[in-house]
Amino acid sequence: MTLSSDSIPSPIGSERAPPPVGLARAALLWERVWLRLWPASAVLGVLLAAALAGLFEPLPWLAHAFVIAAAVTATGLLLDRSFADFRIPTWDDGARRIERASGLSDRPLTEGADTLAVGRGDSFTETLWRETLRRRLLAARDLRTGWPHPNLAERDPRAIRYGVLALLVVALAIANTSWRERLAHAFLASDNTSGLVAGIDAWIDPPAYTGLAPIYLSPAQTDEISVPTGSRLNVRVHGADYTPMLTISPSPQSGGGVKGKDGEYASDAVVTANSSVRVRASGRTIGAWNLRVVPDAPPTIAFAGKVEKTERLALKIPFRARDDYGVTSVRLSIKPRGRPGKTSSVEIPLGAQSARTISQTVYRDLTGHPYAGLEVALTLEARDGAGQIARSAVANIKLPARIFTNPLARALVEQRQNLAADSKSAPKVLMVLDALTIAPELFYADKKPIYTALRAAFTALKRAKSDADYGRVEDQLWQIALTLEQGGLLNAAQELRRVQQLLTEALASGAPQDVIDALLQRYNQAMQRYMQLLAQNPQAAQGKPDPNAKTLNESDLQTLLKLIQQMAAAGNREGAAQALAMLEDLIENMRMAQGGGGNGSGSGSAQDKKLTDADKKLSDLMGQQRNLLDKTYRQQQGSGDPKDGGAKGLSQQQGQLKGKLGDTLKDLGGQAPGGDQLGRADREMGNAQNQLGGNDADSAIESEKNAMDALRGASDALTKKLMEEAGNDKSGNGTNEDPLGREQGSRGPSFGKDVKVPSQSEMERARNILQELRRRAAERGRPQEELDYIDRLLKEF
Repeated sequence: MTLSSDSIPSPIGSERAPPPVGLARAALLWERVWLRLWPASAVLGVLLAAALAGLFEPLPWLAHAFVIAAAVTATGLLLDRSFADFRIPTWDDGARRIERASGLSDRPLTEGADTLAVGRGDSFTETLWRETLRRRLLAARDLRTGWPHPNLAERDPRAIRYGVLALLVVALAIANTSWRERLAHAFLASDNTSGLVAGIDAWIDPPAYTGLAPIYLSPAQTDEISVPTGSRLNVRVHGADYTPMLTISPSPQSGGGVKGKDGEYASDAVVTANSSVRVRASGRTIGAWNLRVVPDAPPTIAFAGKVEKTERLALKIPFRARDDYGVTSVRLSIKPRGRPGKTSSVEIPLGAQSARTISQTVYRDLTGHPYAGLEVALTLEARDGAGQIARSAVANIKLPARIFTNPLARALVEQRQNLAADSKSAPKVLMVLDALTIAPELFYADKKPIYTALRAAFTALKRAKSDADYGRVEDQLWQIALTLEQGGLLNAAQELRRVQQLLTEALASGAPQDVIDALLQRYNQAMQRYMQLLAQNPQAAQGKPDPNAKTLNESDLQTLLKLIQQMAAAGNREGAAQALAMLEDLIENMRMAQGGGGNGSGSGSAQDKKLTDADKKLSDLMGQQRNLLDKTYRQQQGSGDPKDGGAKGLSQQQGQLKGKLGDTLKDLGGQAPGGDQLGRADREMGNAQNQLGGNDADSAIESEKNAMDALRGASDALTKKLMEEAGNDKSGNGTNEDPLGREQGSRGPSFGKDVKVPSQSEMERARNILQELRRRAAERGRPQEELDYIDRLLKEF
């Protein structure tokens, strides 16, 4: 390597390092480094040759790891020893190399840095010295750096390097086209699973609420796997030499650790986000998967129709709900409108457990609710298995409230409302209960259980200290009032609804058939008692039945109950639940006919309509008069609502009620039953109006009570008249369908319009299949997989 001397600047001063010196230093650096890489390079060469030859394949993980560790350690120690005296070549080193390679014995490059021993400071002498150096450089026209000569033979006198090179060539020939896989297996733990000693089983358990089957993960599976959020990853490694390594990215919120011993290891982790999973054992990757998490969508719910009250004052609530995996629960939230009050909730039983789509109509008797009779806002709430909640739009309605005609029952209900409104009213309620139980030998001679219950409520209220204690007293008062009213009819209706709810929940949850049969028997008994009491206490105030209404008798009900039992026994639980809902709908909306349905005509039918409307207006008027009486009481005690306008405002309200009563008298004309009572009520209302106008609340309260008694007497007279009219009607129902929506005498395969009734042969075949499944399930000697499969089938029924 040469360079023209014309390009060489003066070595004196700041430009003492010409370009040839830099090249010479680079050559020296390479020689020194390469020389010191031996014998560490020999160790790496042998290791590389062994990897290419496939010598690591049969080695167990312990030996494999030991060889790699030993080679890396030996290489590090040899390099540390070889480079202990290593230094970077300096400018002088490079210049001396150029002088030796160029044959410059007089060293014109390195002498450029020399200084004058004699004559320093003399300008003539220094100029002469620089001119001498310049001419000597000009005389050296060709400068050489020379090719690098590491002289490795000094460190390897036996030429072992050639043997290592030969090993690499032979190993590369053996590896041929698989050299990449062999190198990766030796140093990078290849994904190739051929010839592995350790085995792996991996699967995904979706959350139980999804109802999805487990997902098996194959070690060779490369495509993305979709799993529900919250799924559990299960990994089992068999025959591993040491504890395997499970890597999940990103790290799971729970789980992920590996446990086990003696070659058997297990790990579980909950997957909540898209994850990359890799399992390594014995130095190899034995499983790798990419999981895509499918989020759980929240449920949806909405009212499917108008919320309204039934003939029996139950609340009819139609709704629809959906969820990607299933709705687990539904409840109804109730909040009063236009006044303060906490939100309460009522659980709604579902006809099917965790159904993805629900279209259902339920009935709830809320006449015993604290907000009964008030305007409320209703909201449906649906919950799925993941705990997500959806709410429907708000439905506004006035909650149905029962009008108690028994004086004692009415008094107990009023005290219950007072106690529920404010627990501080407990002393006043105690005084009233004590007064109601005076002289039991006179007023409770034939009602000893009622007297005992009242005294028990009195004692419980006296000892009450918490809200729960007051709540139990409120329930006691309500139950006593229900028992007094209509000979226990309301209690019977509540019991029937309670058993129906239990039966619906049992059908939805897959309860055993003997439990279903027992609940059906209880339901039959509750229904017979309710029908008996209903016959003894007909709702005559409803007027005559619709001439086109369907009649319902006990044999129809028994037929439907038997059909429900057969469908449940045959495994058709969904059909049984639908039939039960239809039976509930029939019972909630039926009326007991006195001598059958009628088809009145002429003036008699018009008169019945007039009496029915008048009775309804009187019922509303009684409720308004009772509300005004409560306001007058509060006004007397000095705690009246300023919005009422004081005594004069109450006087105006009483005048409005008197006007409504006058309108009712005009509608009835001169043939009104209980006309004298209506006239008395009109007079007492007038008295109360005048007394309130004169700010005489004490007298007004007495007049309002007399008006209430008169209205009650007129209502009783109207009810009696309507019962007599209904008893004289003997017409048939005028239709060829039975109450279940079937043609008379029909034995077809359908029940109503929605419920499909299986034929006798189909139900018999289903029963035989169930019996065979139960017989095989009892044979525990069968394979566990078969027994698990049979158990899953039986759970469906």
